[in-house]
Amino acid sequence: MAGNQKQTGTRTLTAKAPESPGAASPWRRVKIGAIIFGVVLALGMALTLFGGGRSDKGSAETPADSTPTPQAGGSGPGAKAKSVKDGVPVGYPRTKDGAAAAAVNYQMARSAPGYFTDQGLRHQVLKTVMTSSALANQQAQDDQLTKGLMASLGVTEQTAPDLVMRAAPLGTSIRSYSEDTATVKVWMSEVVGVPTEKSKMPVSGSWSTYTLILQWQDGDWKVATIALSDGPTPLVSPGQPASSPEDMRLANKEFGAPRYAG
Repeated sequence: MAGNQKQTGTRTLTAKAPESPGAASPWRRVKIGAIIFGVVLALGMALTLFGGGRSDKGSAETPADSTPTPQAGGSGPGAKAKSVKDGVPVGYPRTKDGAAAAAVNYQMARSAPGYFTDQGLRHQVLKTVMTSSALANQQAQDDQLTKGLMASLGVTEQTAPDLVMRAAPLGTSIRSYSEDTATVKVWMSEVVGVPTEKSKMPVSGSWSTYTLILQWQDGDWKVATIALSDGPTPLVSPGQPASSPEDMRLANKEFGAPRYAG
């Protein structure tokens, strides 16, 4: 996922030191006495890892396909995978709907809790969804950021089961398509955090748009690049306060996540 140009108001997968004034900083910091990882930083890291880069423009340079695209990866009439490999649905038709369904399911696989807490699982998922040329770079970047994210959240091997890491697709849009490559935008919501009173990051929500460029390789759609931008964000109801850490912890155990990859 390298090669994404940094722009103001964006997050990227590559951690670098802040640049000159006016340039976008890839890491946002919160100071409480000293520089520490705070809610904004931790959420930013989590969402950066969900994606592969961040761009306010996304793929806006490519005109959207005028043909309506069915909802993929949900209850709509989108294409379905033929099988499951390493917990990831695979085997999509070489069509627009197939590309849209692959984009949704691959991003869902990369948003599962196990993806962040289990390196072996993470590597299996990446080997399944990435193109051969993008695999090594994506694996190195995801490993690096996952380590930093878990440290910033204070997650250890013992507390990993309490980690809340959920994502849900809200819609898809095909920006361009051919039999060999497709650009798909996926609108998603994410919930990230640790539901404890002393958590470094309380469970927080965000809305994002992921732009995935997929290539047809070895008889299936594979991910070549991922870009992340702010998604359409609804107004949070003032009459609906946030749940307590205990309620969120119980909900995380009660409601099972989609069985994509852990």
